[in-house]
Amino acid sequence: MMTSPTEKIEISQTDAIVTITLNRPAVLNAIDREMLDGLETIVTQLHRDASARVVVLTGSGERSFCVGADLKHIATFEADDIRQWVIDGNRIFSRLASLPMPVIAAINGYAIGGGLELAMTADLRFASGDASFSLPEVTHGWVPGWGGMHRLLHLIGEAKAKALVLLGERIDAETACQLHLVSRVINKVDLMDATLSVAASLASQSRIALQAAKAALTRTPLPENGFEVSYEAFASSTCFTARTYTK
Repeated sequence: MMTSPTEKIEISQTDAIVTITLNRPAVLNAIDREMLDGLETIVTQLHRDASARVVVLTGSGERSFCVGADLKHIATFEADDIRQWVIDGNRIFSRLASLPMPVIAAINGYAIGGGLELAMTADLRFASGDASFSLPEVTHGWVPGWGGMHRLLHLIGEAKAKALVLLGERIDAETACQLHLVSRVINKVDLMDATLSVAASLASQSRIALQAAKAALTRTPLPENGFEVSYEAFASSTCFTARTYTK
């Protein structure tokens, strides 16, 4: 049985389904350094865990899947800390996206900034009817830095990705579904039951078939330390550092 390295992330396993729950509801499941490091530990365990066939990723509370980075937390960072934060986030999200088993994100409420970037590492995204989505970083003076622009481009296409990133507008669940950013919109009260039902169906299938299908259907995966990662890390670090330390 897997265990979580931090109380800020809960892990449960039923048969072959592992559920990862971001657990900071008071701050809408915003990600701090402890949480990011904990997620890396969990992803490393999953890459080695033969008992897990499906992963479900969600957030605690009724309001939010994840609103991205904890801005009050990273406001305490020095420039080198910010740069490392972006580089590490890229690596961890890439490792999550490259898990051999299917990953389903159950998006309950806000998926904003890094939270949407996290959701986009999943293979399937199911959203509650009240969910909302945005990548507002450009409107605040920096850019999505955890591989989100790359993944968004391949999910919804160049024109729609540019509109979402450059304008920073928030969209609702139905619009996200029309853009193919999410796979299904489900009533909030039914979201987890419906997600776990799909997970159970997937877990009953051939492990080898699932792994082969996921690998074949994953288009140009983002490498952990490739050009895209380095560019986004540099851009985010520079923009965020300039905004934070020149005021």
